[in-house]
Amino acid sequence: MRVREGGSEVCRQGNYVTSKRHTNITMSTEKREIVVLGAGVIGLQTALTLLESGYSVTIVAKYWPGDEHIDYTSPRYLIPSTYIWDHPTPETANSGASIWWSTLVPTFTPLTHPHPLLPATAHFGISYKSFSLNPQKYLTYLLSRSADHGVKTHTHEVDSLAEVFEHVPDAVGVVNCTGLGAIDLVGPVEADKLFPTRGQTILVRGEAEMARLRVGEGYIAYVIRRPGDGTILGGCKVDGDWNAEVDKELSKVIVERCKILAPELLVDGEFEVISEQVGRRPSRKGGPRIEVEWKEVEGRKRFICHHYGHSGAGYQSSVGSAREAVALIQRELEKQQ
Repeated sequence: MRVREGGSEVCRQGNYVTSKRHTNITMSTEKREIVVLGAGVIGLQTALTLLESGYSVTIVAKYWPGDEHIDYTSPRYLIPSTYIWDHPTPETANSGASIWWSTLVPTFTPLTHPHPLLPATAHFGISYKSFSLNPQKYLTYLLSRSADHGVKTHTHEVDSLAEVFEHVPDAVGVVNCTGLGAIDLVGPVEADKLFPTRGQTILVRGEAEMARLRVGEGYIAYVIRRPGDGTILGGCKVDGDWNAEVDKELSKVIVERCKILAPELLVDGEFEVISEQVGRRPSRKGGPRIEVEWKEVEGRKRFICHHYGHSGAGYQSSVGSAREAVALIQRELEKQQ
């Protein structure tokens, strides 16, 4: 859909979830330069997808894989493989048949009493095979893959999207993958849609036998193994909270809730805590934004592709979302020829 906003031509992508009709990205016939702004999982995956589609790419970012700043991408996100509910919900009806991803994971199995994986106080559960990853290693892997394709990198914090073209003057466009950083780079109406979702987790020693997630009355608890790097305990989900400090009382609550989920890691009844951390998930009212607008910058018509707002789903949606963004960019560039 194409509309006019503030004098700029805008093309919206209605859904960031990839589908077969949107995943066919053809190779570019000429080596056009595109800038990716941001080096979180969305930015790095978008850069790699652009490179694999035949574009020349420069990543401009303030933070890179290995940085532990709270404004950088969450390095703690993984996927559980056992899901437990303490109380009935619409999802638990009909043996979990209403769970939308029930047919997408291997060995999806409802758990009812008595079952060794289901705590006595739980109402219902499911088990399934999934995967886990070490996010820091995965981000480094994406950057390494991009380097193999000739990506250029530039460490810099920009004050505006137009400033990007001062550093890469030949670029035909920029992909804005700045997460919450987009608040300072977009107009006030769009900025008002962006907000942090605060999360707090604890890294403990040892790898849990499996990842487990439990939903209780007003809380969520999970243990997620990080391959080669311990296990994450969580958590919390607080919209609109910018607080970057660890809440010690919350940490105690998280530890107690997780003891029943990973008893194999307890030493004399306690976890061996390595670190506590707080993260801000980049959330957006209405969900992720994938949208292209055209603007005159330094006498040239260039595109700006906005690609942010994935909240806590950045890792799991990064590949499909990047394909959607690149396919949209490619269609827009073809229209300009």
